Amino acid sequence: MSPVTPDMINYYVQLLKDLDQLDLYINNAMFWMVVRGRAEPLTVTDVARRLDVDLDTAIPRTVLEPGQDKVVVLEQSDHGVIVLAANAWISDPGIWARLTENAQAWGFWWLVNNANRLFYAADGDLITELNVLHASPAECWGRNPRALDDYLGAIRALEAQREADDRAGAFDAPPYPRYPEFETALATVEALTGVRLDLDRFTREQLSIHAPGL
Repeated sequence: MSPVTPDMINYYVQLLKDLDQLDLYINNAMFWMVVRGRAEPLTVTDVARRLDVDLDTAIPRTVLEPGQDKVVVLEQSDHGVIVLAANAWISDPGIWARLTENAQAWGFWWLVNNANRLFYAADGDLITELNVLHASPAECWGRNPRALDDYLGAIRALEAQREADDRAGAFDAPPYPRYPEFETALATVEALTGVRLDLDRFTREQLSIHAPGL
């Protein structure tokens, strides 16, 4: 049985609807990650340094404030450091090496053109990465492309439904959008980390940094 339940997916469907009422842009390009130390907890300061940013430059603001390109907010939690941003992504292997030294990171990002990645990195390596619109085992990559398989049932079921509807000629049938792929990916990150993304994290001022590597 998939650890990602319909109730979890519905929660994120509603969250994105609520965010849409606050800021249309955030739903076009979002980045969410949880970083957790292995031997001992990581702090916000640790994660900022691993992103090659001096925390002395941090200022309090919300993730919804305008002009946030490559700006992330950092939150200390019992589950690790939560990183949230608009219009950010990781493509540099060097970032994974620094960020996950003796640590793990799980997350998901998407951009306005539907580019997206669900990822798991650990101990300096990108372990598993996938585009949630094409989530078959053959299309996952990383050091161990199958490491997240136990958590991808809901994403793959949605892909199978989309393909079945396409074969039946019902792919574009109303209501639109019919396929909550990104909401399902957010629910998958929750299942992986035990962290639930909520509206307060978008509206509450937290320490923010400019991270040009993202």
